[in-house]
Amino acid sequence: MSKVQRNDMAGAIPQPSAAPALPIGEPVLAVLTAAYRARRPVLLEGPTGIGKSQITAEFAQRAGIEHRVLDLSLLEPPDLVGLPQLRDGRTHYAFPAELPTEGSGVLMLEELNRAEIPVMQPALQLLSARRLHAYELPPGWFCVAAINPEQDDYQVNRLDAALRSRFLQVVVRADRQEWLRWAVRANVHPLVQSVVAAQPTVFETSAPRSWAYAGEVLGKLLPAELAQRELVLALARGFLPISWATALTEALAGLAATPQLDPTRCFAAGGERYLADLAAPLTKAGRTDALAMFAFLLRQSVPPPDFPLPAWERLLTPLPGDLRQQVLLDVQRRSAR
Repeated sequence: MSKVQRNDMAGAIPQPSAAPALPIGEPVLAVLTAAYRARRPVLLEGPTGIGKSQITAEFAQRAGIEHRVLDLSLLEPPDLVGLPQLRDGRTHYAFPAELPTEGSGVLMLEELNRAEIPVMQPALQLLSARRLHAYELPPGWFCVAAINPEQDDYQVNRLDAALRSRFLQVVVRADRQEWLRWAVRANVHPLVQSVVAAQPTVFETSAPRSWAYAGEVLGKLLPAELAQRELVLALARGFLPISWATALTEALAGLAATPQLDPTRCFAAGGERYLADLAAPLTKAGRTDALAMFAFLLRQSVPPPDFPLPAWERLLTPLPGDLRQQVLLDVQRRSAR
């Protein structure tokens, strides 16, 4: 090897490798917790629909602080900067009411790199300098911005390296197990949970948010509508690729062949025996999807005012432990309100 070649190799600058993506869930919550403590702005970068906004809201809820959202793609410059006012011969800006003036919280700036440039520039000033003209972000607040990747098919503006360096940058990705843990807490339709749990590659071709939306629609269908396969398929296809929409529809058809739970009978005399008789053959057959549907219906039901927690515990005895715990947690939360 020549001297020139050795010198070239010695002076070579290592090329940065792509940042590893953190799964949306507990790992991202831990990062947000540390960033909030240091009051450093966070830049969450990841595909649409994977839960960037939801994880920020969950962090605020856990921390017991306020959560405000500004969708920058919908704003005009005065919506963020404020309208100019002339006082004593000088220009002042009346900053928007959406910006906090006290307390503690998270200010979530959605669609940062989809915003128009006249909106994007002041947003970056707010994120990095914590101020806009005379407005200052209160000490108890910090900012999180969400962006989509600059590659693929997203119509976005590029953030240069100088701007990115002002943030704690976190590349995020969907994670099926983390999403399923969230889905239990959020009471996502059990059929959706069942299909997602059975498909390891589900989030490679569909967004977690789309599955949650599909579950919301399923949960509002009447029994007669649930029996209409073409209707269910059309609704599922409105959110999901045809392959996943078909899988969800077929799973629903299989669930329809199982006994249906009437929650009102559970709270009447003999309710414990009624639920036990329904659950026993399903438990023996390993039909956790049907048992999860029972738990889902009970979580959504409104029992009589005189139905105490011990009665709930006796009623739920036939259900698996995790499902039983989900329902009891909901009951306890409602009692604490």
